[in-house]
Amino acid sequence: MKLKIDNYPTVSQLASIGISIALCSTALAGEFHVSPAGNDASDGSKSAPLKTISAAAAKAQPGDTITVQEGVYRERINPPRGGTADDKRITYQAAPGAKVVIKGSEQITTWSPVENDVWKVNLPNSFFGKFNPYNDLLRGDWYEAKRPYHTGAVYLNGHWLTEATRKSQILKSATEEVAENSRTELMNLRQLVGNGKDGQPLLASKYQTASDPLQTTNLPDGSTSVGKLKDGSVLSYEMDFGVDAKNLTIHAASPVDGGIVEIRKGDASGELLGTIDVGFTAEWTSFQPFQTNLSEGLSGKNKIALVFKARPQKLQDDANTAYWFAEVDQESTTIWAQFKGVDPNKEMVEINVRQSIFYPEKTGMNYITVKGFTLEQAATPWAPPTAEQIGAIGTNWSKGWLIEDNTIRYSTCSAVTLGKHGDEFDNTMNYNRSIRVGLERGWDRKNIGSHVVRNNHIYNCGQGGIIGSLGCSFSTITGNEIHDIRQHHEYGGCETAGIKLHGAVDVLISKNHVYRCAHWGGIWIDWMGQGVRVTGNLLHDNSQDLMFEVNLGPQVADNNLMLSKTRVTEASSGGAYVYNLWTDAITIWADIEGRTTPFFKPHSLDIIANAAVDQNDDHFYNNLFVGPKGLSAYDEFQLKIKAAGNVYLKGARPSASDTDAVEAKEFNPEIKLTKEDGQWWLEMKVDPAWMTAPKRPVVNSALLGKASISGAAFENRDGTPLLIDTDYFGNKRTGDNPAPGPFAWDGQSNIRIKVWPKK
Repeated sequence: MKLKIDNYPTVSQLASIGISIALCSTALAGEFHVSPAGNDASDGSKSAPLKTISAAAAKAQPGDTITVQEGVYRERINPPRGGTADDKRITYQAAPGAKVVIKGSEQITTWSPVENDVWKVNLPNSFFGKFNPYNDLLRGDWYEAKRPYHTGAVYLNGHWLTEATRKSQILKSATEEVAENSRTELMNLRQLVGNGKDGQPLLASKYQTASDPLQTTNLPDGSTSVGKLKDGSVLSYEMDFGVDAKNLTIHAASPVDGGIVEIRKGDASGELLGTIDVGFTAEWTSFQPFQTNLSEGLSGKNKIALVFKARPQKLQDDANTAYWFAEVDQESTTIWAQFKGVDPNKEMVEINVRQSIFYPEKTGMNYITVKGFTLEQAATPWAPPTAEQIGAIGTNWSKGWLIEDNTIRYSTCSAVTLGKHGDEFDNTMNYNRSIRVGLERGWDRKNIGSHVVRNNHIYNCGQGGIIGSLGCSFSTITGNEIHDIRQHHEYGGCETAGIKLHGAVDVLISKNHVYRCAHWGGIWIDWMGQGVRVTGNLLHDNSQDLMFEVNLGPQVADNNLMLSKTRVTEASSGGAYVYNLWTDAITIWADIEGRTTPFFKPHSLDIIANAAVDQNDDHFYNNLFVGPKGLSAYDEFQLKIKAAGNVYLKGARPSASDTDAVEAKEFNPEIKLTKEDGQWWLEMKVDPAWMTAPKRPVVNSALLGKASISGAAFENRDGTPLLIDTDYFGNKRTGDNPAPGPFAWDGQSNIRIKVWPKK
């Protein structure tokens, strides 16, 4: 067969084809530019940039990069698509060296003076669009507050003011009668129940009010709305109590400060039978029980009266705090704010208008990178594990995000959310159902999680720095500085922490600096933590540094500096605590019987079964405990643990299970943590005698074995054997007798070492 050589391309033709292929490849991996001086009608090239990041997001395809030039951008980015693989990401990045700020707020320059330092502004509700944060109360599962808070805020030169409970707190001329809005409805009674004959609950059958009578409906399932109480108003009821009835229970919700409900026999002037202290709950969708013991039993049909008395409010005169207050009617929003000694129209004054800053409305927006921005002033909602978790930036049930080198601050609730999807069961207090629904909607390693959150600076947030439920699995959280969480607000609940994760399967939390986190503290691993490792973190000045709650393990905490001098709460199985420095007391939460959680096939989300915690399954090796309890806390609950190679100083005591413990009750290491020119330094004294003896174990998979309940091995998250042979800095531990604590000891008796930043 004769070949037709003339049909083959020449060398120059091949080169031309190569150039065409290269140009095609470049076109596929495009770059769009954004600048405050740009135009959204432009093509997004460097010479013709777009004006908004959202316009670039609409154009970007997998593999593309959006580069944002220096400036302030006031928008919410809702990425319409994500990448398709780790090497086909959509990347959003600040231009090199550029300060790019994206805000959830708008500047206001139309303030008018009212009295003293109080100014006001009136805005049409259309200014806010579909979302008005000044009419949006914080609420949700496990939310707690003694008074109402909205998601909105007022900022003076970048820092938020404090929301007042009532207008009269900041405005002397205001009275509660003047402030006629939803706040005057002080308590909404959802259900009134007496214990009837044979313990059967009885609902109120009749009622009347002194003013503003309302309809009532008694439903077969026992739920009813029986009226609203304002300060000084009276609700009267006729109830048929059983002979042995002693108790009365009210299910109620208060959108303001709550107060005292007096229960009187007959009418408002009758004999006082009892009182109920009703606190602010913010929960309009679920019953909140308050119970009183009546001063005498009631039998047969009795008329009772409920008299509500609001808590007295005082005018705020705190010289160090400035307050704001807002009212929303059908047409407009009015905001009053204290600007002490300044003209707000000459300063940078901003108000929240957007719920989030970088958050996709749709789930499944995978492989997105967000790098180098300042994200601030988002009116984020409360983010419990049973609801969609919306942060200043959040992944919304996606896979493979990279969030790095950002500053994220002033979020009403959460900064970064790696959370679950939203559904019809949000905020219904049923986490087991959330797990089932999550599995139905794709909670699997190939679809969800595997995010990286690294080297971000996160601070001044009301609920959490990094929050994640289910959607956080297989993720890495490393190198972040997280501080001042829940420090400036009184609201909170069982979801407040610097880092709070549910479903932390094969999650790595490493090299973070977490401090000044109030309420529940620094790092909290809650439910289904399996294969999670917390390593090389600096924690201090928190309400508590670490908490493991209802996990079945294996889970590892190693080489951490836990210096808050408060507590670490242990309420899980299968924990290994290795080479840590503790100044915290270990608190055993033993009252967890009946609480079960799933466990999985290793390195997957395939559930094997549900089980309860076994608190006899903890391991402690080569730690330094510096008062006050050490591991003796386990003995108080007759728990048998595995422990060896630990050192107990300044009154700390070993567990009876500990072997070869070194106990130096009188030795004070005089630990000091100081900040100097932006660097954090640790000083402590060391006694060479307890640093070298007795012989300590090398900590590896063979030593730790398997978690007793899940049956999963202590190993790396890629399935390889675990060997903990490095220290807090990643330095190699040498010799066959490793020193206790987080540092590879060099023989010195005094240590002074920079612990943050680690670089």
